[in-house]
Amino acid sequence: MQRYATTLLAASFGMLFASTTQAALVVTEVAPQTVAGTSSAINGDWWELTNFGAVGVNLLGYQWADTEDALPGTDSNLFPSFVINPGESIIILEEAASSKDAWRTNWGIAPSVRILALDEMVDDSTPEGDTFSGLGSADDGVFFYGPNGDLLSSYTYASTVRGTSFEQSGAGVNLGLSLVGENGALLAANNNIGSPGVAVAPVPVPGLGIGFGIATTALLSCSRRRRIAT
Repeated sequence: MQRYATTLLAASFGMLFASTTQAALVVTEVAPQTVAGTSSAINGDWWELTNFGAVGVNLLGYQWADTEDALPGTDSNLFPSFVINPGESIIILEEAASSKDAWRTNWGIAPSVRILALDEMVDDSTPEGDTFSGLGSADDGVFFYGPNGDLLSSYTYASTVRGTSFEQSGAGVNLGLSLVGENGALLAANNNIGSPGVAVAPVPVPGLGIGFGIATTALLSCSRRRRIAT
């Protein structure tokens, strides 16, 4: 019995560790329905991608869409050659590269927070010039795919609160709407709420190892989960 338990434990750890390795790139924040429509060049929608892995990843060949299973040639958005470093959170922004400095200033964040703008993504020509899938006010989301078309991470939502982002932890736990003062969230100059460049990492359980720590994050997060959008 003890031998069986040890074998089961090792097998479980192996599977959890493997899934954790594959999910090193995680969608950690989505900001649909910002204050777009006002007279500003910094109000485009955006989302955040975080590398929880131990090595940098070149995003060339990776893609995202707001529709599940949207592969190249349909409604996907292709990444350029861009290395996301270990522990780094980058922003994919629905604005031109010329607006990046103004966008950072609006949020009061450091120049070290890197941004991929509309004109820095790769045009898949379907239709011409479309490099950011629109994020609607309801029943939408972000789906992030690997070079082989495998879904690596996603975040979906039923409805929005205009100007407030949604957050997700590195373990894929839905943290709901951003709240000022929690998990790095702040109030931007244009009154949007979010935490661009700051992500909630998986929390290992002491004594159980990284794999089990990440696997049980969802359970541990229940005691500190914030309100979820309805």
